[in-house]
Amino acid sequence: MTSTRWLAISMSIFLSVCISLGLAACTDPRKLVLSIDTNAGVPCDIDRIRIRASASGTTTFERSLDAGHLPLSVTLLDETTDGRFDVEIMGLKGDVEVMHVTGPLQFGDREVAQPVMLDLKCAGTTKCTVSDAMAVGSTSPPSSSRFQCGPSVLRYAAAMTSPDVTDVCHVLTPHAGKVLADGSRGPVRLTDLEPLLPGFGFRFYGQPIHQIWVGRDGYVSFGRDTPDPNGDLAAGPFDRNLKKLGAPPPPRSVMAFWDKMSMGSQGVCYELDGAPGSQKLRLAWTHACLTDKCGSDNLNFMITLDESNQQVVLSYGTMTATPPERAQGATATVGLVHDATGCPVDQCVLETGLCKDGATPCGYSQVSSNMAHTGGMPNMAFSPITAPR
Repeated sequence: MTSTRWLAISMSIFLSVCISLGLAACTDPRKLVLSIDTNAGVPCDIDRIRIRASASGTTTFERSLDAGHLPLSVTLLDETTDGRFDVEIMGLKGDVEVMHVTGPLQFGDREVAQPVMLDLKCAGTTKCTVSDAMAVGSTSPPSSSRFQCGPSVLRYAAAMTSPDVTDVCHVLTPHAGKVLADGSRGPVRLTDLEPLLPGFGFRFYGQPIHQIWVGRDGYVSFGRDTPDPNGDLAAGPFDRNLKKLGAPPPPRSVMAFWDKMSMGSQGVCYELDGAPGSQKLRLAWTHACLTDKCGSDNLNFMITLDESNQQVVLSYGTMTATPPERAQGATATVGLVHDATGCPVDQCVLETGLCKDGATPCGYSQVSSNMAHTGGMPNMAFSPITAPR
């Protein structure tokens, strides 16, 4: 027999589960208090939590999350012959399960308060154990490492701007480095910056950046997984999947000059600089080439992510190649993309990020694809347009 009761007190949520095997009455149950928090952004990464406790029966509890009232306190009351049961703790975004921890728990002889962390490492198809989540929860204060959510952004407005002329390869800042100077083909992950990202308030399409993938082919991506494991995805217009003409572009990406390239000796230089609230993340491709091995070509461009105004800026320096029109973008694609599903390029207005119906977000902002800019690559700024959540 299983009996269940729920009690909500103030902003703390108590899950009371009394499980009997028919050998004892639920008169003085032992308690296990789970203090559940997450280092994901609330509500932009997850907006609800679901708990499922199972022994002789199963009880499920679900609650909307409010970042201002985390951690969530959940009290489990139990009387069984051995005090054992299984629990699943899931973080959801809408109806989609995005985080998951699972495993057995054991009641003790006294009330125990146990911190539990829903870690970003447990996102996607990765399921973590409850014991690991408890270990992380007991040692890492979550409030200092939770990603902050901003307003909902479904589109960007694009306009020409002045270039960012910072020499990223020669800055004297503690959070700078170089990648892709070793001939790597696929995108590489900037793991050394990841501990700093919870404090970096830039959000791409309204979502925090948890990891950064840098592709030698002139783009940066913010997805959970590598956008192009083998480095063989051919550049092309953002709408080719919509038109059934090829693979879609890497999602959640900024393309400063997406083309097949090789790197010079400097590779891609990067830095995260500035005081909190006005930090900038810069990634600079230096002396890149449109040949299998770098020779006389000289392509120099940069992506800047500005925390202060949430803008994405594409800047271009010296751009020379043979033939010259390739350095002007004749075989490259430029812009930013979240998920290109709104409408084809010829129906998307670059300046507003909306389809020509004036209401549907394109899901991308494409400056150009396979088009030479005879006056040189234009420096572009993309400004987020806030939408109600």
